[in-house]
Amino acid sequence: MKQTLHLKLSQQLTLTPQLKQSLRLLQLPSLDLELEIQQALDDNPLLERAETESIDQEAINTVSPALDNNIPQPIAEASDPSAEMERTDTLAPEQDISSNWEEAFETQRSNALSITANANMGDTELAQFVAKQESLFEHLEWQVKMTTLSEQDQHIAISILHCLDDDGYLKVDLQDIAAIANEKVDSDLSKIEVDEVNAVLSLIKTLDPIGVGATNLQERLALLLAQYSPNTHGLTLAQTIVEQHLDLVGAHNLSKLKKVLGVSEAQLSDALALITSLNPRVASQFSPDNENYISPDVIVKKVGTVWAAHINPTNYHKLRINDTYSKLLTSSTKLDQQSNDYIQHNLAQAKDFIKGLMSRYDTLLLVAQTIVERQQGFFEKGEAAMQPMVLHDVANAIEMHESTISRATAGKYLHSPRGVFELKYFFSSAINNTDGASSSSTAIRSLIKKMIDAEPKAKPLSDNKIAKELEQQGHIVARRTVAKYRESMQIAPSSQRKSLVS
Repeated sequence: MKQTLHLKLSQQLTLTPQLKQSLRLLQLPSLDLELEIQQALDDNPLLERAETESIDQEAINTVSPALDNNIPQPIAEASDPSAEMERTDTLAPEQDISSNWEEAFETQRSNALSITANANMGDTELAQFVAKQESLFEHLEWQVKMTTLSEQDQHIAISILHCLDDDGYLKVDLQDIAAIANEKVDSDLSKIEVDEVNAVLSLIKTLDPIGVGATNLQERLALLLAQYSPNTHGLTLAQTIVEQHLDLVGAHNLSKLKKVLGVSEAQLSDALALITSLNPRVASQFSPDNENYISPDVIVKKVGTVWAAHINPTNYHKLRINDTYSKLLTSSTKLDQQSNDYIQHNLAQAKDFIKGLMSRYDTLLLVAQTIVERQQGFFEKGEAAMQPMVLHDVANAIEMHESTISRATAGKYLHSPRGVFELKYFFSSAINNTDGASSSSTAIRSLIKKMIDAEPKAKPLSDNKIAKELEQQGHIVARRTVAKYRESMQIAPSSQRKSLVS
């Protein structure tokens, strides 16, 4: 085989490490970003928080370069091979520092200890005034300890409480609970049997809130009905329905239910009114152990007559280069080669991290401002005024790639007087109108929900009827589209929404 040389031209996209880091920081949600920043601070001694510097709110709310003199331009197009995150950072003017390392770092250590002590004292003072919401387990455990149960029965009760889910249901078999209790039983206690577990469970079902320890909805409703006075109107029929015909109630097959029970419509209506008055979510007032909190990245406020977006100062982390370390490179202090390389390496990494972090805020603010500018009607009037918008619209407006917009909106939240929304919530497809214009699919969902909320309970609107009413309002929406939107809002079909109880 003869060897030959060929010349070939081709385009290839190469992302620099700095750009990769910027894109990764942009995609992180606020809570994950905090962990990333803390990890960087732990790993890099040249990186520190700007604790002593006051953050200028007006500067935060202004697009680069006014955000900060050291903030780079927004993340460049991922499709542009020439895109680079290069910027020249200058350190503070050189100052004289002591050649005595111990003296230099002892001063910093004292300051750090002072700041930490003040922060800890503040946290302690705040903790004295912030009450932790009681969990369901803690509420039940306190009641168990207040009973006259024996040590072994209390041990069984605590084992049962550990097996309850966040809604207070018991989804574990009694045999498994007995096995769990026996594994942790003390030597002076006897072996626990299933009958003992069942007896203690009966006691737990009488604790507050009534209904905990039930294995399913049917049992919970029966426990709640048992608390009523025997003279309660419709109680006997309601208990019969819960124990034997709850499936017909769930299917809204009221005609068959009335026929099976052999009762009048008025009697059935009274019994169903009693059942629907029950609240099966007995644990809703307690704080779940895995409760998650949303920290918004953007805050929307009305400035004059216009709604504007601002970066949430709580989630704005400002970092800087540690002067003591960085100035060692230009001071008269002689460093060995290993120490010099170590400081140089960490200095470069610290600068790159700060660039990526500031670029995240800059890009996020640009995207949020564009979204708010296009959705002024939503913040003024609500979902019905939402305008159709896709990633391509925002990408063209700020001259970025759609993938960058997707990263900037994923897992990021916006707080406004209308509530907290994920940035992706404001993107929706367009629905044609009879006048040639278009409406947002979110606005159509809002109209559908309003129609269903206002419908007569005895004769709910069908999907076809809703589609016809939307057409009368100027929106061209097919019946199957109405059904899809209704299901996305977890609204049952008309046959299951029918009720005798108004």
